[in-house]
Amino acid sequence: MEQSVRYTLALEPEVERILKSLRRKNPDLFRDVESGVIKILRSPELGKPTRNVLRNRRRIHIAGSFVLIYEIVGTEVRLLDFDHHNKIYKKRK
Repeated sequence: MEQSVRYTLALEPEVERILKSLRRKNPDLFRDVESGVIKILRSPELGKPTRNVLRNRRRIHIAGSFVLIYEIVGTEVRLLDFDHHNKIYKKRK
């Protein structure tokens, strides 16, 4: 029988701040993010690999226009950033 790997979650301080604010200001979007994080923890390879300055990281879209960027380090999933699609890639240039 195949052993499933359990992944742990780590938040960058910036993402933690963003999610606290989001929980208060937009609970529906926060629930969508929670759902996305649960999916990532079940199957981290789910997200699309990113390129260029975001190489070795992955992304998933949340609620259509938002992007959650993360990386997999061993059995840890690190959430690196969350923002609107139009803004997130400009931050990293």
